[in-house]
Amino acid sequence: MDSLIREVVEARKDVLNSIKEELIDRLQLDYSAEDIDDDTFLFGSGLSLDSIDAMEVVIGMQSRFGVMLPEGDLASMRTINTLADFVQEEVATEEVATA
Repeated sequence: MDSLIREVVEARKDVLNSIKEELIDRLQLDYSAEDIDDDTFLFGSGLSLDSIDAMEVVIGMQSRFGVMLPEGDLASMRTINTLADFVQEEVATEEVATA
């Protein structure tokens, strides 16, 4: 059981780190992945992204993970963690659908 928990935690860390790296690369943010907390807001007081950046986030998630954020789904892009939740749910759904 411990190895399963460890595997789930590592998978989550990988997704979070990949999201941070994608945001940094795609949006040319002046941060490192370690500088960005998992609960950092993408808009407003967090990373201060705007609507053009939001479109880049959508393209980045599709490019990196093969998932498509529904248009106007800002709830999934609230924080790094909510984005990771969405990505993991979509990837899991896709894996079940193709199994």
